[in-house]
Amino acid sequence: MKFTSIAVAALALAMPAFAQSDDQITYVTEDSLAEFAEGQGHEILGYGEAGAISVRAETEDGTVYYLTGTACNEGKCAGVNMSARFEANDLVTMDRVNQANLNYAAVSVWRLDNTYGISRYVILDGGMSEENLQINFDNFIAIVPMVVVMFDE
Repeated sequence: MKFTSIAVAALALAMPAFAQSDDQITYVTEDSLAEFAEGQGHEILGYGEAGAISVRAETEDGTVYYLTGTACNEGKCAGVNMSARFEANDLVTMDRVNQANLNYAAVSVWRLDNTYGISRYVILDGGMSEENLQINFDNFIAIVPMVVVMFDE
C-alpha cells in the first residue's frame, strides 16, 4: 500500500493530458493511453494490436500489458481495458483459473485456447479522477505477477 501511495504521488506531475472536466477523465484516446504508459516509465512496444485504440507496453521488470480503449466513437473511448496475456501450460486448468478469480477479485482471469489472461476494466462514464485511474492501474499491474505464479508452481 505504501508503494501505491508513493507511485501515485510521484506520477501526479507526469499524468497525461486525458480529456478532463474538473480533473475528471471522461474519455481516452490512443495518444493518452500511450502517454499514460510512458508516464509509468514503461516502454511502448506497439499500437493497435488489441483493438483499434490500444497500446502494448512493457514494465521495467518485463511484464507486457495492453491498454485498450473500449466503447469508442471517433477515436474517443469511454472505457479502458487493462490486460496481460500469457501462453498457457498444463497448470492453467479451469479449476485454477476459478481459484485465481476468487483469490484476486480486482481482476478477471480467463483462459482462451492456448493462452490465459488477466484483465481489469474501468468505465469512464460520468468521469473518473486521474488518481483513481492510476490506482486501478497500480492494482492491476501488482496483481499480474501474483496470478502468473499460480500457474508456474
